[in-house]
Formats: sequence, C-alpha cells, structure tokens
Amino acid sequence: MTTGISEIQETGRTDQADQADQADPADPADRTRRRIRPGVLITVVGAVVFGCLLYAQGTRADVDPVRLVREADPGWVLLSVLAAAASYPAAAMGFLGFVPERLCFGRAVLAQLAGAFVKLVAPGGLGGIALNTRFLQRAGITPGRAVSSVGAGQLIGLGLHLLQLAFFLSLINVDQVPQEPSHGTATLVAAGLAAALAGGALAVPCVRRWLLARLRPLAEGSLTRLRDLLRHPGRLAVGVVGQLLVSMTLATSLYCAVRAEGSHPRFAAVAVAFLIGNAVGSAVPTPAGLIGIETATAAVLSATTGLGAATGALHAVVLFRLVTVVLPVLPGWLALSTLQRHKAI
Repeated sequence: MTTGISEIQETGRTDQADQADQADPADPADRTRRRIRPGVLITVVGAVVFGCLLYAQGTRADVDPVRLVREADPGWVLLSVLAAAASYPAAAMGFLGFVPERLCFGRAVLAQLAGAFVKLVAPGGLGGIALNTRFLQRAGITPGRAVSSVGAGQLIGLGLHLLQLAFFLSLINVDQVPQEPSHGTATLVAAGLAAALAGGALAVPCVRRWLLARLRPLAEGSLTRLRDLLRHPGRLAVGVVGQLLVSMTLATSLYCAVRAEGSHPRFAAVAVAFLIGNAVGSAVPTPAGLIGIETATAAVLSATTGLGAATGALHAVVLFRLVTVVLPVLPGWLALSTLQRHKAI
C-alpha cells in the first residue's frame, strides 16, 4: 500500500515537473517552436516556389531564370541588388515623412521590408498599405490618423509618379536622335497601351468595386492630414524626397538589370519603362502586380530602348523582378517575424 502511494506521489511530481517544463518560457526549444510555426514555413517555401515557377514557366517558356542569372554580368547584377536594397530605407523615409508623430526609423525600414513578403499574398500595393496602417496603429496612433497618414503618402506619391513620368518622357524626346524618327512615337504608343490596359481592368465592375472599397478609406481624411503636415515642412520634405528616391532606386535597379544583359540604354528610357510598368502593376489586382508589370514594362522598354520585346527586354525585366520580388521574400518574412515578436504590427 505504501509502495502504491509512493508511486502515485512520484507520478504526480513527474507530471508537475513536465507541466512546469512545458510552461517554462526560458526554454529555448519552446521559444523556437512558438516562433517558427509549420504554417509559416510552408507559406515561405510556397511563396519562393511560386515565384520561381512563375518566372520559369508562367511568363514565357523560353525564359530560364537560372540561365539569366548565370549568363548576366555579375557586377551589374550586384549593383541591381544594391539599388533594390536602397529602396527600403527610401520607402521608410517616404512613409515616415507623412506621419507627424515620432517613430523608430529602424522599425519603419523593417516594415517596408516585410511588405516585400506581404505583397505576394495581396493584390497590387494593398498589402503594404494594410501593413503600414497596422504599424502606425501599434505605435499608438489612432486608426483614423493612421489611415489618413498612409492615404496622404499614397496621394502625394501618385502625383510625384506622374511628374517623374512626364519629366523622363520629355528627356527622351529631347535626346531623340534623327536616325530614329519613330522612337518618341513608339514610347507614347506604349504608354497609351499601358494606360488602356489599366483602364480595361478598372472597367470591369467587380474589379472597380473591389478597388474602390479598399481605396476610399485612404482618400478620406488625407487632405486634412496634409494640412497638419504643413506645420512640419521639414518632415514633409523628407517624405517627398523619400517618395522620389523609391522610384529612382528601383529604376536604377532595372537599368542595372538591362546592363547586366549586355545592353547600353539611356537611363531616361529605362525610367519611363519602370514608371509605366509599375503604374500598370498597381492597377492590376494580382499579387505583386505579377504578369501586368512584366508585360507592360517589357513592352515599353522595347519601345524606348529598341530591345526585342521577346528577348532582351523581357530577359532584363525578368532579372529585375527576380531581384525585387523573389530575392526579398525570405528577408521580408524575417522582418515580419521580428516585428511580430516585438508587437510592432
């Protein structure tokens, strides 16, 4: 009888010890299990495989991303990667410049990097918009002010995007050589086709309602937020410079990708292709603007640089998208996990 009681007591102590071990937050293995969940790992692996399969088969059957990277000039590829990496601090500047409240710049950079992962599962730029709004709310900013700040940044960004496009289009017309009389005309035709593609997507009732339902909250209160920002001209200037730098760093990344494929285009011609392709990608409701950006950017790049749309231009665009979409997936997931651990989103 005594032996039986002792065994029961020993079993009870063992169960309590096991429960204590499971509840011990200092256990590194337990923290690792909680931090790295199978569902998250599956999502990351699936996103990477999705991106690779897209560029290996979905864009064109004769585009092999492995061969593109292997045959490209490594120096220009590295410059393309560095230019793309510089876009994240620039995006943080463009984001924080429209928020009067003081926020941590490092965490804002992580939020922009996390957006590289989030946008793979959200159409257009809506994933980044939602992430930035959540980031502001977790920083203690009221939902109305958070949405207005993000909306103000998007509104100014749209205006700056159009101004940059007009500027580089004017440079192409000024630099036009006499031997290529149809060069500027081809550029305008490509721009018109890209605009028609975006307009066609918006003409579909379900797509239009879907976009309006998500973009309307951003417009509401944005002008009021901009009036508040006029009291902080220095911060507003940082936001404008950041917005401009985002476009220029990504256009530079595309330019380096074109150079890596052995072509020598003018920067203005590449910038026009990037700006039009990015605008079309934002209007097409696909994750990260897939298919829409590749098609529009390759078409305009062919028109502005003379590269073959089915060869040189497409290869350069695919390399650029590998650098800016597929490569940042894992760093973006790590940034997202870091922000979640610190309860910043």
